[in-house]
Formats: sequence, structure tokens, C-alpha cells
Amino acid sequence: MPERNSHIGRILKAARAIGKPVRLAVLAPVAALSVVLLLGAPPAVAQPESSETYFKRALQYTAQLRTVVTLPFEGDRKGAMRGAGFLVDAERGWIMTNSHVVSGSQALVQAGFTDNEFMDARRVYVDPFLDLAIVQVDPARTKGIPVPALECDRMPQVGHPVGAFGHPWGLRYTGTRGIISGITSRFEFEVLQTDAPINQGNSGGPLISMENGRIVAINTMTIRGAQNTNFAISSVYACRILRLLQQGIDPSPPELTWVTFRDVDERRMLRIARNFAPSGLALEPGDVVRGVVGVMERIDNDTQLVHALRGRLDGFRLNVVRGGKEIELAGRLPPAARVMERRGILVGGVLISESRYRDGPDVGAPLLVVHHVEPGSPGQSAEIGPGDLIEAVAGRPVRSLEELASALAEQGKTRRVAPVVLRRLGGGQRAYFSFLERPMPLTGIQLVDLARDH
Repeated sequence: MPERNSHIGRILKAARAIGKPVRLAVLAPVAALSVVLLLGAPPAVAQPESSETYFKRALQYTAQLRTVVTLPFEGDRKGAMRGAGFLVDAERGWIMTNSHVVSGSQALVQAGFTDNEFMDARRVYVDPFLDLAIVQVDPARTKGIPVPALECDRMPQVGHPVGAFGHPWGLRYTGTRGIISGITSRFEFEVLQTDAPINQGNSGGPLISMENGRIVAINTMTIRGAQNTNFAISSVYACRILRLLQQGIDPSPPELTWVTFRDVDERRMLRIARNFAPSGLALEPGDVVRGVVGVMERIDNDTQLVHALRGRLDGFRLNVVRGGKEIELAGRLPPAARVMERRGILVGGVLISESRYRDGPDVGAPLLVVHHVEPGSPGQSAEIGPGDLIEAVAGRPVRSLEELASALAEQGKTRRVAPVVLRRLGGGQRAYFSFLERPMPLTGIQLVDLARDH
């Protein structure tokens, strides 16, 4: 599984994105007691099923996934990877997994269950906020496979026994056990922490309650070099996405226009630091978001807010504390850009696309960035690198893919190479950026459009 990279993020902060679990890199109810009254006999109490039973079931609904990324956008890398997933809708042939397992780039994806050969899988949805995705295989191939129950309403408490199921290090259909160790929002999104061993190949697989067999989370990542400090995305958040998709409603998160304070002591508070587009939602610096009116009365972090707003972007109201007073803010937000509609331009082995960082304009960063450079390509020979920001082509400023395509086409009429002005993080002690001019080989120019290719 690929380790996520953050190119523009190096401009703003050395933020390390999270993704695959490699060693590199909700309160679930106790099973109900069934009382049967027998004439002349004391009530009999049904015994909870064993962990062996839960893992045996997981053997049926857990899938193997393999992906070959042919041209990676930022956050992915070229090459082959393997992971896990589990069936969530047999009638549609839908399998849930991590987005980093199936990638958000040009890729070939296949899936297979324990008794079946691998089959082609189509990416139905890749979430731009959570590390979650749903892929589809031929529904005829999932007929008869039992669909596991997901814990959609509550998160498990610390100490709840769980089992991780997947294919760690290529050891297919392996189960490991542990407990829920905590919950944290220290990373890009809120995750459950577990000491159940999770390794490369477990990504996207189920984290199962050992009390009732329900899936409480999706195995996602680990801390490099740590011992049994692993993380999974709660099924509470996954269920919302799945249900909206099944209803034909767009589950996309909102396009977040703000950034929040990150407290060292992890105080559970969503406090606004900057809002870059207040026209959609008039949040101000210092505002504390308490909840979404009529939906979720207490909100502690961005993940919970995004969860409450999915499917409600056309109109909502927030409870906000501003200057010590409680107010309500009405808002509308556009959906985040769809991962499977990403576009880019490939020229000289260099893939250029738009920046995905909402605070980029705050430091005057250009909107176009190099996402990938093919090894051995003319672009690599010209010393163009991932993360380079595109300023201009032959003296002509470019601020969009359309302007870039036009400039390249115009230069291509008379030249084989065009000078490109780049901005790169690291300008010495007195500047954040250095500026470079490099010869861009005008070969192999093509539009990369995931929506069209998909």
C-alpha cells in the first residue's frame, strides 16, 4: 500500500498525511441475552458466539484487493499494491475498503473472495476526506455471500474486544485480536485506536467486535515503528456514506473553506483559525462550532462536522459560540471536488494538476503543481520534481489547466522545448521559495481525465 505524500503541504507545514497501515506505512452493545421459558425448567440463557465463529464468517465476506497504479496523482505512487475489503451490498456487488488501497489515480483494480478468482472492480466512490472507498464487482459473483452487520450508531468504548481480519504481509485471511485502545483526532480525520495487530495487507479490512460480530471499523493505518499502535475508521462514518450512496444521494463531504486550531492537549473543541471563503458559511476566527442544529448537537472536530453535513450541503444551521455568546449560522457549502473526476496534463513525463490545499492562496501559492514525474522521462532530465509549482510557460502566466493546455499547444507549434518558471519550497534563510526556470520538453502531451477513463 502506498505511503501518502504531501507535496504542496511542504509549502505550508511539514504535514505527513496518513494512509496505509504498514510497519514502515461505535459503543457496541453486548450481545443480547435471549431468555426462553420452558415449562417446569429454569430460563435458559443463550451464550455469546465465539471469536472463532466471527472469524469464520469474516472468511466469507472479506475480499482481497489488488491495484496497479499506472499514473499517480499526488497522494498515490506508481506500482502494484494489495489490501483488503469487505462486502457491504451483495445485490450491487459493493465492497468497502480504504481509498489508499484502490487509489484516486489512473489504476486497474481487481477483487476476489476466498472461493473465487480475481475479477475486475470499478471504483464507485472514493471519499476526498476519509480514507474510504467503495468498489463494485459483478453482482452475480457476490450472490450468496453473507453481508456482515455494521455498527452504525455507536462507537465502542476503550477496552472493547475486537479482531482485525485481512491479509498482512500476504498471509491471506489472517485474524488478530486486541481491544479498542482509544479515539483520536490528531491526524487528518478522527480514528479509533486499537492494539489489534494491523500490518501491510490489512488496509481496508474489517475490525470486528468480538462481543457481537458487528464490524465496528475499517482497518486503516499504523505508526511506523510503533508496537501495536494502530488505527481504524469508525463504521459510524462509513455507514453514512454507504446509506447515502444506496439512496442515490451524493455523500460527498463539503468543500471545507476553513482551518481549525490544533491543540497540543487535544481538547475536544472545533475552533476556527482562518476562513478563506466566508460567503458560503460566515465563520470567523475564534468561533467555536458546537453542533449542527437538528442533526448533531455536539461536535468536537472536523470529522464529526463533515459527518453531520453529508447529504445536507444545500442548507443547514450551526450552533456557534462567538465572543462568549451562542449564535446560529445558516450556511450552504459546495461538495468537495470528486476524486474520480480529477484531471491533469501529462507533458514530457510530467503530470501537472491543480492544488488541493485550501490555504494555498494564503501564501500566494500558484494553483498548478507537479504531481508526478516519470522516472527516466525528459521532464526528470530537466530536473522538474514533484511538488514544484507552475508559475508560467514561456513568460505566459498559467492559473488553470485550460490556460496551461493553451500555452503548451501554442508553444508546441514552433518549438520542441518551452521554458517553464517553477516555484519550489526552500529559498534559503531569507525566502520561503526559490524560483527556477527549466526547459519543459513538449512531448507526449495528453489530457488525463479520470471521469472519462473511468
